[in-house]
Amino acid sequence: MCIRDSANTAQRVALPAPTRAVQRATTEGIEWNVAFVGAPAVWAKGITGQGAVIGGQDTGYDWQHEALKAQYRGWGGRAADHDYSWHDAIHADNPNTSPGNPCGFNAPAPCDDDGHGTHTMGTMVGATATRNLGMAPGARWIGCRNMEQGWGTPATYAECYEWFIAPYPAGGDPFSDGDPSKAPHVINNSWSCPPVEGCAAPEVLQAVVEAVRAAGIVTVHSAGNSGDNCETITAPAAIYDASFTVGATTVVTDDDGNVTGDEIADLSSRGPVTIDGSALRKPDIVAPGVGVTSSFPGDGYATLSGTSMAAPHVAGLVALLVSANPTLAGDVDALEAIITQTALHRTTNQACGDDTPTAVPNNVYGWGRIDALAAYESLDVPERAFHMLLPFAIRN
Repeated sequence: MCIRDSANTAQRVALPAPTRAVQRATTEGIEWNVAFVGAPAVWAKGITGQGAVIGGQDTGYDWQHEALKAQYRGWGGRAADHDYSWHDAIHADNPNTSPGNPCGFNAPAPCDDDGHGTHTMGTMVGATATRNLGMAPGARWIGCRNMEQGWGTPATYAECYEWFIAPYPAGGDPFSDGDPSKAPHVINNSWSCPPVEGCAAPEVLQAVVEAVRAAGIVTVHSAGNSGDNCETITAPAAIYDASFTVGATTVVTDDDGNVTGDEIADLSSRGPVTIDGSALRKPDIVAPGVGVTSSFPGDGYATLSGTSMAAPHVAGLVALLVSANPTLAGDVDALEAIITQTALHRTTNQACGDDTPTAVPNNVYGWGRIDALAAYESLDVPERAFHMLLPFAIRN
């Protein structure tokens, strides 16, 4: 996933890969980006993500990281049981990488051969006794490795998606051993599948993404780092209507260095989606994505930038909403509507697609930047009444 410096390792470009960035200050052990979108105010209501399950498919995860271990669903406090909580879709070397892999193949326990996945998971659930990295530190997480040293294929991405719909144990049969009751409520996807990986046909992953959504799972996806021109969201699965696509913002400061707000990051890809002729408006939403500090393998921490860093904020917010109102579990339309309608709406003069200067949503910010407290506060009588009208959309 990450672009590498060594001439002897594979090079990937035009992906939602992160770049190193300057670390910003924390307040009372809470990372600035998590505080910026209002998550601590939701925690103060007693909602930290408890009861929600977040899935991630990425370069793998360092499950024993101090900020992630307690939240891993496969950890029971005394021993680990990785069945139904971890799947490795990497069965052999990718032709674009050097032979061998530091995690091996068909890894029996979560392992990260790159670092990217561990970082994204920290922004979703990461926490220690003294440090809060994640949006939903009370949620549990499960994971699937979909890339071999940063390189995936349509088959590896699809295998992870299918596993999430009905997780099965290592060596199990997906048809006879798959258990939909162990599926996550939301999946974070901080990756893209460009033509060099085999996704020359834009629709190659569309059916499986639509199946995930039909199963009642929100599929959050990073928009890509090919900004700042229009029509730069070009790769699966960010291009699909079924994906909840996330762009990245960067903070704005005054002359004294005080944060006054945020704006779209230069790196963040824009819509509309034209690669498939759909003219679909994307992204759907934006979140902080520049200078995000999170977990890194070996109990380390790193500060990175990219839409890969923005998407986990949205996945974490979904977990907070499900935790606050469990009847939302499985209702993808309602969850996405809550997040978009309570976002801090933003306009733009960039004029991508048919955008006007007052258009909301638009092809730069989507519906705007997420606001966790506003989303939580919307879960009052009107929202519960709305769900009474949709009894068949609720997943147990």
